[in-house]
Amino acid sequence: SLQAPSSSSNNRVFTLPDVADAAMATVNGIREVDQWYITANNSSNGDITSNLARNSFAGSACPLGTGMSQSSGVFSFPSTGKYLVICEANLVLSDSDNVYIQTQVTLNNGTSFTAVTIAGDGNNGSGDREGQGTSFYFLDVTDISQVKVKFTIISISGDSFVKGDSTQLPTSFTFIRIADT
Repeated sequence: SLQAPSSSSNNRVFTLPDVADAAMATVNGIREVDQWYITANNSSNGDITSNLARNSFAGSACPLGTGMSQSSGVFSFPSTGKYLVICEANLVLSDSDNVYIQTQVTLNNGTSFTAVTIAGDGNNGSGDREGQGTSFYFLDVTDISQVKVKFTIISISGDSFVKGDSTQLPTSFTFIRIADT
C-alpha cells in the first residue's frame, strides 16, 4: 500500500508493495495463440469442416501454448479463459452475390450453436471481384468440454467462393487467450 507522511512537508515518502507478494509476482500475459486457415477454395454453403490446417509457414509462432484442436471444423480450446476469436474471410464475389462466414458458438458441446459474428463482403455489379471481411468476437471459455466454435459459410451462389490456399493464409481463424475467465 502507498503511505505518505502526515506532515505538511513537500517531501513525500511512498512505500510500494513487496515484489515478492504473490499478487504482484503473477504475470497474466498472453499464453495461448493459434491460427488456422483453409487450404482450398470453398464454394458451398455450410460449415467449414475440411481443408483446415494450422499456420506453419515460414516464421510462424503458432501455436503459442498448447494450441487449438479441431474435429470436422469444430474448434476446442486448450484452457479456460477469455479469448479473442478473429475470422478473416477472403472472397471472390460473382455478379451480385454476397458471401459471409459466420462465427458460431456452442455452450453445450455442440447440442446447439449460435451465430455471434459475421465476416463478409458483397458485389453489386456484374463480373467477379475480390472482397474481404473480418470479424472479432471476445468469448468467455468457462468450460473447455462445452464451449467451442465453428465457422459457417452462408449466402454463397453462382461462381463465388471463399479463398483457400496451401501456400498462404487468405482465409484464416485466429484464437488469442487474453485473460483468465
